[in-house]
Amino acid sequence: MKPAKQKGKIKIFGASDCYGLTDELSFTLRLTYEMRDEVDEACLRKAVDMLEERFSYLKVSLKKNWHAFYYEKNEKPWVLQNTDHSIPLNGRESNYHLLAFSFSGKTIYINAYHGQLDGTGLYRLGKALIYYYCCNLYGRQLNVPDVALPDDEILPEEYRDAYLHFHKSLLPPEENVPSPQKLVKSPMELDRMGLVQMGKRTSFKLSIPQADLMQYCSSYDGSPVTAIALMAAEAIYRLHPDSHKEIVIGIPVNLRPAMGLKVSHCNTYSKVYINYSKQLRSKGFEMQGTICRGTIIRYTNEALLRQQTRKYCRMLSLLNMIPFTALKQLAARGVADQMKKAETADVTYVGKCEYGEMEQYITAMFTDVDAYGMGLQMLISSFGNKFFISIDQDWEEKVYTNSFLEVLRNRGISYEVMYDGPNDTSILYTALGNSKNDVDIETK
Repeated sequence: MKPAKQKGKIKIFGASDCYGLTDELSFTLRLTYEMRDEVDEACLRKAVDMLEERFSYLKVSLKKNWHAFYYEKNEKPWVLQNTDHSIPLNGRESNYHLLAFSFSGKTIYINAYHGQLDGTGLYRLGKALIYYYCCNLYGRQLNVPDVALPDDEILPEEYRDAYLHFHKSLLPPEENVPSPQKLVKSPMELDRMGLVQMGKRTSFKLSIPQADLMQYCSSYDGSPVTAIALMAAEAIYRLHPDSHKEIVIGIPVNLRPAMGLKVSHCNTYSKVYINYSKQLRSKGFEMQGTICRGTIIRYTNEALLRQQTRKYCRMLSLLNMIPFTALKQLAARGVADQMKKAETADVTYVGKCEYGEMEQYITAMFTDVDAYGMGLQMLISSFGNKFFISIDQDWEEKVYTNSFLEVLRNRGISYEVMYDGPNDTSILYTALGNSKNDVDIETK
């Protein structure tokens, strides 16, 4: 069963990400798959067409008028280009879609708007695309668990705005947000410390054998994201041992189970914060991991996550009550600035991807994000027997990356460098003065 056809303006209740956009910040994601064999354009085009039919509810343009941002149904086909460069979204290059696809050599790219899809939603989309592609290319059905199939029944929880489900429940939550005054803020504070100069966005990619990292996780029954978060905090601390401000690592957590919307495509996550305090540093790594795991368990129980969701929905309700788009943008950017002050760096891990029989055709996968102003981002992907880490940052200098690599070496964790260069995530045309295409998407 396909979702009912939507016509005209589609209200975006969870629209704070739209209003926080600027000329510098597009808030886009790029999912990269390195394949075993050269990409076949005809098979990939067929896979994109199948994906378009299965996820037809994602075929929208982002528009705005004087009062609000909104989605509008877009019947144009999704774009597929033979290029290794990102494709600007919501403009002519992408047929005015918030998704675009490309390939080069053995690599397949998915360019997406983070306000429409988070990592969980993008991975589900990517898994379906690679499944359709491999079945087409190799001429057989593959055994792959939990893949979205063309003839699936598409439930309302998958395609509807997830936050509409919660916006009438306005209970205040307990909070797990550290005081900004105590933090080593990235990038403003790190920039002022003189080791980096903010401006040029870069990405550093590496792979780690699963066995190397899991030896630490198993010692305290922890997870890869906890281990990487602690190593990232240690790497930053090594460069600023005398700073009186604390290092805090933000870890996004999936809100879908708490919201009762396990297959929602929407950008639905909250954050847990790990404070790398003097007391925590005094413990051994295994004890640090145990403490951090306890923190994550404490703040990710479903009751508390539901409370956090209700608070966010209350903020969205207040935002939607503001009468004009320009005023909404000012308010949303103020909220975004406060969120930036809550952490030094961000470490994201959606979880291990189960690709079944497709794994033999995929050699690597990476996720990148355009989160300008957030400074240092580590995005972990995993399938088979490897972890893949993208270190995305708002500067060119690799002082923090090199410190992180030193922490890995000191712990006997081997790694392979797979990329070191510009962060080529897409720009997003939003009628904010950053494109000649603005006139085409502005609605009076």
